[in-house]
Amino acid sequence: MELREELRRSILAKMRRRLDPLDGFYASEETKEAILAVVISGRHLLLEGPPGTGKTTLAKILAGHLQSMRVAAGCRYNCDPKSPQCPDCLSRKGQLEVITIPGQQRFIRVQGSPELMPEDLLGDIDPVVAMQCGIHDVRAFTPGKIQRAHRKILFIDELNRVPERTQNTLIQVLEERTTTIAGLDVTIRVDTVVVATQNPEEYTGADRISETLGDRFERVRIDYPSPEQEIAILKRYARSFKGVRLDDELLPEIVHISQLTRATEDISRPASVRASIATFEQAQAIAQLKGRDAVGRGDIGEAARISLEGRVEVSPNSPYYEMQGALFDQIIKKAQGDS
Repeated sequence: MELREELRRSILAKMRRRLDPLDGFYASEETKEAILAVVISGRHLLLEGPPGTGKTTLAKILAGHLQSMRVAAGCRYNCDPKSPQCPDCLSRKGQLEVITIPGQQRFIRVQGSPELMPEDLLGDIDPVVAMQCGIHDVRAFTPGKIQRAHRKILFIDELNRVPERTQNTLIQVLEERTTTIAGLDVTIRVDTVVVATQNPEEYTGADRISETLGDRFERVRIDYPSPEQEIAILKRYARSFKGVRLDDELLPEIVHISQLTRATEDISRPASVRASIATFEQAQAIAQLKGRDAVGRGDIGEAARISLEGRVEVSPNSPYYEMQGALFDQIIKKAQGDS
């Protein structure tokens, strides 16, 4: 069964049981419906939005819908032992040994950066093996992330930080679901679903992906969660430390601090959800350092200041550009006054 069909059946089966197939991912119902429509239709998905909006979490949730799979032992291309198709398996004699890979491991991650080269995705020749077997021997070829994503989800984080030349190595696999090993004239089937992310263009190091590549994706915009959703994220994903208590009544205050940075014109890069999580965890640490077993509002203020200073960027046009701490103190004071 093809990967996209396996994903489709698993998601629809969960929906028939009235379960949320994206449980753990927090976004508007409209956004979640758009994502499910793309995945169920078997298309590749491009998630656009600021950092800390759950894009990586979403990709892992999708991978969690996959069942364990049987793979030919030692195969570098994840061949199904019932229908091997790679040079490694086809060159073997006798029956192939079989191993089982859990569904959670059917996930290949690529971190986008300007240094990512085509060879990182498409593979390259191993010079040591090439010296032994010859440069035109398929054994001398080391598969890249694309080939290793066969029968898995390929997650590419921050695709628009990748050089255009490297981006375009994805076109063949997106269009034809195959890759060609350069110089060896060998075509390898790649059954994958690509989930990629991109940050908005105003973020440092971000650029537009090529029109040719973008046309192969379905693009869904993800915005910051609502205050209620961000509180739910804290309850689900933030760590609670043994020996110190942080009452639920304080959670709206933590979230309000981060949310205010997203509505302030003086800030060019606001706090993400990770900032709220950091404030939650650091407030507990501050209370423990002061010998208390419960978090107070003062602890939240101190923790938020640490969290904001490490993440938030003040606009160069802001009068607070040379005194950023004063702006952060003002935001924290307002959030605590509103609560």
